Amino acid sequence: MPPSGVISIIEFANAAQCKAAFGALAYRKVKGSILFLEKAPKELFGTKPASATEAVAAAGVNKPSVSDLKDADYTVPDAAGTATLFVRNLNFATTTQRLTETFEPLDGFMSGRVKTKTDPKKPGQVLSMGFGFLEFRSAQQAQAALSAMDGYTLEGHKLQIRASHKGADAAEERRKADAAKRAAGKKTKVIIKNLPFEATKKDVRALFGAYGQLRSVRVPKKMDRAARGFAFAEFTTPKEAESAMDALKDTHLLGRRLVLDFASGDAEDAEAEIEKMQKKVGAQINKVALQKITSGGRKKFTTANEEDE
Repeated sequence: MPPSGVISIIEFANAAQCKAAFGALAYRKVKGSILFLEKAPKELFGTKPASATEAVAAAGVNKPSVSDLKDADYTVPDAAGTATLFVRNLNFATTTQRLTETFEPLDGFMSGRVKTKTDPKKPGQVLSMGFGFLEFRSAQQAQAALSAMDGYTLEGHKLQIRASHKGADAAEERRKADAAKRAAGKKTKVIIKNLPFEATKKDVRALFGAYGQLRSVRVPKKMDRAARGFAFAEFTTPKEAESAMDALKDTHLLGRRLVLDFASGDAEDAEAEIEKMQKKVGAQINKVALQKITSGGRKKFTTANEEDE
């Protein structure tokens, strides 16, 4: 268990015991909190993986050493002057940590990341997109790394490294994220998606009320009074809404992972439009059913008295 105490890793003697514990303890309440269990990576407590330098030597690739790539008049420019490399043909099993370990010995290396997307079949988990980005302190160091590592085999895949010219480097993305966060910080209404259908307004208020004063909480219902699977929570100040978003962005409620976002100003109008459309479609269906019953013009039928005669 790390010092923070919010996560722990447990290893069982055999898989059957692990499976039984997983089924019995998932979403179990412990001292006011809920346990959220996931399967840990394989061989997590095994031997330490080989370093990037050892991996290069084992692969037998004749690449320049770290000392060969050192720049004599090395300086540390600001983040805006960084250079980024684009890495293709990554193994889908390659993680950001593994990519970082591979390029960390190179001079000027700052960060590496594998581009991921949300797994549609497993909410809360991500999938690699097969490419990533490497950030260096200067363009010269990035070019030296490109010459050294282009074609290097990582986890069975030969890397294809190119210079990135599309402004997608990490510094630019950070600036965009900060700008988006500042723009969203002016909003006070949060929309909660993927809400369990059995969740009530009281549950939403209890969860979000700990992060500020709530003006209102709405859990929209269908015409049959069943929940729609989303809700709105409006705070008094933008700061409170932002704090709740940051604290609850990966929270689970009754077994479902909540998806949070700032609500747009026309959310209530959109909801009213949905209700109008549903009523209109229902009326059209009833009209079509009535036409089927009454279609065909006048038809001859036999009464009971005529059958007796």
